[in-house]
Amino acid sequence: MKTSEAVAIIHRGIYREKDAIRTYIKFAKAVKDPKAKNVLITLADDEVGHMTKLEKHLMNVLKSQPWLLPKAEEIEAVAAVFHSSAYQDKEIREDDLGKVDEIKILKIAVEREIIANRYYLDLAERAQEPEAKEMFLSLAKEEELHMKILQAEIDSIGQSGFWFDMQEFTMEG
Repeated sequence: MKTSEAVAIIHRGIYREKDAIRTYIKFAKAVKDPKAKNVLITLADDEVGHMTKLEKHLMNVLKSQPWLLPKAEEIEAVAAVFHSSAYQDKEIREDDLGKVDEIKILKIAVEREIIANRYYLDLAERAQEPEAKEMFLSLAKEEELHMKILQAEIDSIGQSGFWFDMQEFTMEG
């Protein structure tokens, strides 16, 4: 992978993490349930950590180059390959946020985590450097964990009797 391609991919990852941070904060403001609100705020904080990892990796990539950033057209060309329209289906308009229940918001968040997980798995598969591959696999695993946390919160709010795939109570006496 050329350095300019790596820089473009990392920039795209940073953009996605910033989008996740904004979305989780927006969702946290919209939900009433205090546990759901706390889960979403915690996940926003986790996404800040992901963004920081990507920024550190970007700095390492850039240090070995005589110039800081690739030409704009190279970034756009590579970023276009990794642009996903999947998020467009997973959005709630700002005006509609107050009308949507916590379960719907959390389900959208789960779908976004699944997309993020697949994105990082794809980047790990394409990475040629072992450090980059490991970082992307680590980020994919964290996104998978976020999905499980969100699903547990959905189960808790929905009172399905399950939390983290474990039955919370039994009807047997």
